[in-house]
This record gives sequence, C-alpha cells and structure tokens, in this order.
Amino acid sequence: MDIKIFVSHRVDLDAEIIDNSIFIPIKSGLALAEDTNCAMIGDNTGDNISNKNTSFCELTTQYWAWKNIKADYYGLCHYRRYLNFSDNKYDTDVYGNVCDNVISKDTINKYGLTEEKISSTLKDYDIITSTSVNVARFPEHFRSIYNQYDAADNLHGRDLDVLLEVIKEKYPNYEESAKKYLRGKRGIFCNLFVMKKAVFFDYCEWLFNILFEVEKRIDMSTYTIEGYRTLGHLGERLLGIYILYNSSKTANVKIKVKELQPVLFKNPIKQYTYLQASFTNKKDTIPVVFAANDFFAPMCATTIASLLSNSDSARNYDIVVLNKDISTKNKSLMKDMCSQYKNVSLRFFDVISLLGRYSLKGDMHISVETYYRFLIQDILKDYDKVLYLDSDLICLQNVADLYDINIDNYWLAAVKDPDMIGQVNKSKDYYDYTTNTLTLKNPYSYFQAGVLLLNVKALRKSHTTKQWLDESMTKYKYMDQDILNKNAQNKVKFLDMRWNVLIDCVGQRLPIIKQAPYYIYKEYMASRKTPFIIHYAGFQKPWNDVKCDFFVEFWQYAKLTPFYEILLNLLYGQQGKKKKEKKFVSFCKTHCPKWLRPFAMRVKRFFRL
Repeated sequence: MDIKIFVSHRVDLDAEIIDNSIFIPIKSGLALAEDTNCAMIGDNTGDNISNKNTSFCELTTQYWAWKNIKADYYGLCHYRRYLNFSDNKYDTDVYGNVCDNVISKDTINKYGLTEEKISSTLKDYDIITSTSVNVARFPEHFRSIYNQYDAADNLHGRDLDVLLEVIKEKYPNYEESAKKYLRGKRGIFCNLFVMKKAVFFDYCEWLFNILFEVEKRIDMSTYTIEGYRTLGHLGERLLGIYILYNSSKTANVKIKVKELQPVLFKNPIKQYTYLQASFTNKKDTIPVVFAANDFFAPMCATTIASLLSNSDSARNYDIVVLNKDISTKNKSLMKDMCSQYKNVSLRFFDVISLLGRYSLKGDMHISVETYYRFLIQDILKDYDKVLYLDSDLICLQNVADLYDINIDNYWLAAVKDPDMIGQVNKSKDYYDYTTNTLTLKNPYSYFQAGVLLLNVKALRKSHTTKQWLDESMTKYKYMDQDILNKNAQNKVKFLDMRWNVLIDCVGQRLPIIKQAPYYIYKEYMASRKTPFIIHYAGFQKPWNDVKCDFFVEFWQYAKLTPFYEILLNLLYGQQGKKKKEKKFVSFCKTHCPKWLRPFAMRVKRFFRL
C-alpha cells in the first residue's frame, strides 16, 4: 500500500519530523511566507490554494495533496498532533487528547507511528480518524457541537447557519446528518484522518465545494486573526458530518471507520541533541555553560555581563544557556546584549528531548535546572573541557585564567565548600551523611558545584548521561552536587577559593564556616578580600534583599543588562513585602495574646505577607 500522511507544518516554526516514508512534512501556507525558499516541501506548487492558508488553515495542505499527489491512502495531521496507532490506550486530558512532551524515537514507537503499525491498522478500514468526544463533558459543559462552536471566542454561530444552507442546496442528502451532528454532543476534532483514495477524493470534492461557496457568502472583513480561521474551523466540523452520513444506513456505500486517540505533543519544536563549536579555532575558545529558566534570565544575563566585562579580546567565548522555557523575547534581549562582542557566541539549547522520561525536581531554593550540568558532556561533543557556571554569580576576573588550568588527570576542578565542611565539622548528622550516604572517604574534601571546570572527555569515559540521570532520581540532600561529590572522589583538582566565594547568606553562613577546620576558614576569609567569582548561593539574593552580602558588586553588572529595570522591580517588590511582614509581626506582638500568635504567624505565611 502506498500510504501518505501529510503533516501540516507552520512556516514560522522548525518543528520535529517523523522520519519514515509515510509521513510527508509540508509547509502549510508557504505562498504567504516572506521567504519561500524552504528545504521542506510547500503547499504552493501545482494546483494549490496556499494563499488561502490564513482562513483555510491546514486544509491548504489537504487540497494540495488531493490535487497533486498519487497514493493509495491519504492522511492529514499536524506538526504537533498525530493519531495513536499503538494497541495501547493512554490517559487523556479533559478534551480527549493524549498529551506527551516531545517527538522522539521513544514516542514514535510508543504511539505506533511506524510504517508497519500504520499499514496493519489501515488494511481493514476506509477511514481512520480521531476519537469522538462528548462536548457536554468538557469543563465548559457545552450543550451541543453548535453551542461549542458558537461559544468559542472569535467564532460565530451564524457561519454554521450559512454552512447548513450550502449543504442543503448542494448536497441535500447530507442535510439531516449535518443537523444531527451539530445538534448532538459528540464531535470529531483536530482534522486528523487517514482515508482510502476513493473516499479521500470523494470527501475533498464534497468538502471544498461546500467551503468555497461558504467563503463567498460570509463577510470576514471585521473578523479577528482567529476569527479569520473560520473556514478551517468549519472544515473540522464537516469531517464529522461526512463520517456521520457515510457510516449511516442511508449512505449509498457504507464506510468502515476506526477511531484512534489523538496525541498532542506539547513541545514539537525540533530538538537538537548536541551543538557544534561556534568558533573554528577551538584552541583559543572558552566554552561556558549556564543553566536557567525564564524567571532567571535577568540574573543569568547579569552573570554573562560580568563575564564579558572581564573578558579577553584575544579569546573566543562560546556561551551556551541550557533551558527549556526561556521566552523568545528574553533570548533576543540576551543575544542583543552580547552582539557588541565579535569574539562571543551566545546560544540557547532546549534540554527537553535529552531529559526524556526523567522527572527531575528542585528543592527549596535550588531549581531543577541544576541537573542540566549532567547533559553537558553530550551537548558539547566538540570540546574536551568545558566551564560550567551557576546563574547566580558574577565574575570579577577573566574566566580564561580559570579555563586554562590543566585538569588532564582529573574529572573536574572545583572549590572546596566551606559551608558544607563547617556543617560536617559541627554536626554528627552531616558527618554521617557525607561518610555513609555519600561514602566520602574524606568529607573535608566536599566541593561546591556552582563553578566547575569539567574534563568532559574523562567524564564521558566514566559515566553516560543516562547513568548520571538515573542516579539523579535518588533523593540527596544537595541533589546533583552530592552526586558529583560521591562519584568524583580523588578525581577533583581543588581550585583557589577565590574562584567561588560564597556570600554570607543573611549572616548565618559565616558562623557555620567558622566551625570548619582553621585552614578552610582562613582561606575563605582571604578569598573574600579579592574574589574572582562571587556566588550568591542560598535564599538571600541581591535582587531580593538590599542587605545581601556583596550587594553593590551585583548591581554594578546588572546595570549593563537590558533587564536592569526588571531586577529593580523585583528588589523593590521584595522590600515592600518585608516592610508589610515587619508591621504584621509588630502588630501581633502588641495586640495578640500569646496563645493566638502562632495562629497569626500561620495566617501571615498563608497570605505571603
């Protein structure tokens, strides 16, 4: 069987494709694109209606396939919506969609999106389409398919009335089925189907004959952008009407229909598994990796600004930010900030596809992005050595000096953690944790993982990314930092503590560090005088507390970013919150009896005063 399922892709997105002979990716509406030069086939060749894409949506791809391609079976799906051809049933959202993350080898096999599985499913049916759903069970509790359409923002029930008029005039035998479908509560959505050739050609002739006439009769001149997609929305309802009529007893030739679950991929953008080096001269290049989320973009930008302010024009800086949700706007702002440096490349890498089945979780003030450093060895395959920096620090020294340190005989280079070592020396629980749980032979060699010079060549030989992530599923007190300490014993080159000077978080860290061995405390105190990197580790940050240690140094570089006003707004918002909290506490102490104060404090936390 020659099966072709045409996948409608947006012209403005580089979405993932399924690489087999059945799925044919098509740029839908390519005639309307500013740049029509595209590696992917477009719907703008031969007999086409590509220029109607803003109103007909993915139906321009369907029309092009009908008029220009020969096959035994024709199908339609979308860059993020497919059918579940597997034998398994999966949980759905309230609208009947099976929701998954990315299109990958695993999900392709999971949902049977292979030549063999699709071919075996098709042989006994004339039409395969998405499972019909009851709109009365939607959260909105629609009374009917008509009501569901009319209640949608920017769509108009009167256009369905025009549709019914055209059906009555052109295909009167479909009138009753059309009324029954629109008055009913079960509908087929998303324009997902595969049909035998004869059925597909009959359906297209019927569908486009109706829609072209409806197009003449409705006035969309005042419709919104979404409203202008009306003909695509009407086409979605026509598929349900066509199937209802042709599977009924009144049809001349009754067709066999099979319904499959629709699968919605929430992150369909093309996933890259690694990045090539940005500069050909790797000898003079320093690859630097950060991990951040959209909220942390302004802080990450501040760190990068400090790095660039202290950079060497004779060296190249290949900067990569690992993320899964930084907005296009924030990425653009950060790239513009770096554009003045010809020796700097800034790129963003979406880690979603590499995380796969792993459900990683943050803890307290430590975000899930902390685990992304385990992906570096796979993402930057062109490098043998990579510098990793947390996004809550500032660089006061050229990081090239750090990168040039020889670590050929080590897995990584890092600074001893004076805070943790103080806890180990002070608390039996911490000592037992590091020696028993982490199995450290020398707990006084525990290092801080916010600044890491990684020998990724050696790390690739010792652990696969899967092995790192598998261990990340085990609960540790300090998450990935503990995992690195556990596995890298005797493979660490210890750096001058000036390369990772921890702030004295709310005045509580220094007393802890004083409990560390005297030489650790002395080195820490000396490093504070001439820090190379200041690390704002802990819950107190310079963007949420004016009393934060090394507050002025952070804002010196925050001013150089396009996020300065955003950071200021965060700071003033937190300061106002703290004033309210102090007033509330003072009021409780003055006016509340002692027995009521604990309850009052819980109320304070509930309202986040």
